[in-house]
Amino acid sequence: MTLKTHASPRRIFYALVLALFANLVSCGYRFSAQYSRLPERIKTVSVSVFKNNTKEPNLELAVTEAIAETLRHDGRLELVSGKSADSAVSGSVEQYRLDPLAFDTLNRAAQYRVRIKIKIKFEDKAPGGEVLEKTLETQWDYATGGAITSAEKARQDAIKRASSYLGDKVVGLLFEGF
Repeated sequence: MTLKTHASPRRIFYALVLALFANLVSCGYRFSAQYSRLPERIKTVSVSVFKNNTKEPNLELAVTEAIAETLRHDGRLELVSGKSADSAVSGSVEQYRLDPLAFDTLNRAAQYRVRIKIKIKFEDKAPGGEVLEKTLETQWDYATGGAITSAEKARQDAIKRASSYLGDKVVGLLFEGF
């Protein structure tokens, strides 16, 4: 005598969801709102415009805005003006490089790599609060295209994406530790 069992689509769905959840938990994945190494009293943060120690104009604005936007989007800390904040993020853009990676048949650069290095400082403004500092680097590759205007647009987009990545790294460091 053989017994046949059929798994309903609903049971298969729940099994897949359970397997996915178990996999996420076993990999150390955390939902961002559930975890922070910051002291509970820190609820607000200010972000000062970074100092630009490079010759690339407005790079400090791209990096500062990316960090502020990432903090706003994350939502665990309220972004406020400097004096009223529990904590402060500041820093400097230390290096900007543009390296050619590939060349066309006329030996013109067809692909570049943008490299950005920043120094970040996080200050807990409470008496005796910690001051943490770290250097971060990132890079982003882009193709130039044919026209000068499209090449400049691609470079600006690469700077924006690299800055956004740095914003993600800074916020990750704030909540998971320097």
